[in-house]
Amino acid sequence: MRLPCPTRLCAAGALVLLLGAVPVAAEERLVTSHGVSTFDELDYPADFPHFDYVNPDAPNGGIHHTWSLGSFDSLTPFTEKGNAAAGAWDMFDSLMTGSLDTLDQMYGLIAESATWPEDKRWISFRMRPEARFSDGSPLTAEDVVFTFDKMRTEGQVRYRAYFGGIDTVEALGEHEVKFTFAEDAAVRDLLPIVAGTAIFSKAYFEGRNFAESSIDPPLGSGPYQVERVVPGRTVVYRRDPDYWARDLPVNVGKHNFDRIRIDYYTDQSSAFEAFKAGEYTFRGETNADRWMTGYDFPAMARGHVVRAEVPARTVPSAGGLYFNLRRAPFDDPLVRQAVETMFNFEWINATLFHGVEARAASFWERSAMRAEGPPPQEEREIIEALLPDLPPELADLATAEAVMPTTGAGAQRDRGRQRQAIVLLEAAGYALRDGRMIGPDGRQLGLEMMYASPDAEQYLSPFSRMLAQIGIDARLRLVDSAQWRERVETFDFDAVHVFVPMSDTPGAELNDAFGSEFAMIGGSLNVGGVASPAIDRLIGMIETAESRDALEVRVRVLDRVLRAMQIRVPYWVRPEAWIAHYDYYRHPDPLPDYGIGVTTIWWADPERHEALRAAGALR
Repeated sequence: MRLPCPTRLCAAGALVLLLGAVPVAAEERLVTSHGVSTFDELDYPADFPHFDYVNPDAPNGGIHHTWSLGSFDSLTPFTEKGNAAAGAWDMFDSLMTGSLDTLDQMYGLIAESATWPEDKRWISFRMRPEARFSDGSPLTAEDVVFTFDKMRTEGQVRYRAYFGGIDTVEALGEHEVKFTFAEDAAVRDLLPIVAGTAIFSKAYFEGRNFAESSIDPPLGSGPYQVERVVPGRTVVYRRDPDYWARDLPVNVGKHNFDRIRIDYYTDQSSAFEAFKAGEYTFRGETNADRWMTGYDFPAMARGHVVRAEVPARTVPSAGGLYFNLRRAPFDDPLVRQAVETMFNFEWINATLFHGVEARAASFWERSAMRAEGPPPQEEREIIEALLPDLPPELADLATAEAVMPTTGAGAQRDRGRQRQAIVLLEAAGYALRDGRMIGPDGRQLGLEMMYASPDAEQYLSPFSRMLAQIGIDARLRLVDSAQWRERVETFDFDAVHVFVPMSDTPGAELNDAFGSEFAMIGGSLNVGGVASPAIDRLIGMIETAESRDALEVRVRVLDRVLRAMQIRVPYWVRPEAWIAHYDYYRHPDPLPDYGIGVTTIWWADPERHEALRAAGALR
């Protein structure tokens, strides 16, 4: 697992004997390798010069100038307090790092090799003696021990899910560190998790409170360090010319921009206007209407801006309006299903999105982990074993089709949807009286939809009117990012607009997203409060899957359970990522399968940049 940032979680799985792995001593049954892999052999041998997808001759220089929404008040992304600036994780290196052309492989960065026994109950990393922090101080095993001790006790709550199976972390010397796992730990995930965790300086934090957020840049060891910060508005990272790992095979052809600048905007509209004016130079687009109709500004007409639709091959975040299952009436699956029924995607897509979106059903779209139709035998056997722990309304899960979002005729006022929703609410004890949906307590059914992105109002506003058609008092609540976080962490909402990150190789992070232990922990990814013994058992099965095929079967079962529980109103998915940038960016062709890699493998054409500036396209 790579854990650079809580908004891009990924999990990995069981290590196998790797290509290039060398038995250290047959009687000890130890393996030493330059990398770790989840299920398959490593693609790159120990002496690989660079990743295949990079341009090893990419020039250094120029700036990557992009944007983010909202605000920030911290440069410490590992604490619960504060909102950390985008890009803050780039200040730190990890023991190993992943590649963008494989899903489940990691190669040595701080560590030059890893050693583990046949039963994988522990792993040790031999660290590079030349590893340094940006101030020139050595990065040692003591820093690794410090990092894991602090992250397990004072870091973000989600790290309890990731590191809970670690028994001990010990320095075996200045440049070797050993992790021993608990007897009942799911070690398949733990090996790549510890390999991919950012490492902090023990000396730097002496006299500092690790758990407190700070706008002072912490001491890092990564390719970029903070050059300038305007709290809440701008952060600029400068490529470290003395970066200790710049010539390692995992870094050749990477980290080419001299600077990465991120400007913050309060809303999407003002951010887009700034892009059109050349105030920043790269953006990913998420709004279909803006993508289809908004890119007709002068810089486009003059050829100064390039648009691209890049095929997306990774599992997208599971976007939707997530219900708060902790409070009535949204603890009632009939109420949740009725609300979902009224989401008229066909009309929204045709009217607002130019028909380019496709409705998302699964939590693992674009993958073989997406459940389809009735469960085949291998999935049915798992479901039948889980039935005693499943809610009564899921009694037919072993034979039923995978739950799909409600579809309709696409008319703005879809009477078929209305009838379906009313029947569901009547079964839940509600009655439509004088145009108001009245519950058993004599009060009108209300739903407040909370969101922090003004773009969401484009489709949540018509959705609220659709709900009003059946007597639900639906309201919108736009909050800023700080309010959003506070209300989500204190469970003060009916339903919240959110995108929960999903992994291409699910594992330990599922506890954070759907595990009972985290249902009542503010700050976890389990925003809806899912708490189910059956799901907990399934997550354990997924964590211990020993092959990709077994993993996919178990995740498809989890997908069926989550969809049948109706925990969210699902949104949509598209097969491409939409990007736009000023025409001085260059990148390898083709791009790797599992990431665009703008900040890592792209580079700037300085002559074209100066030409754009001379033409007045850039500010």
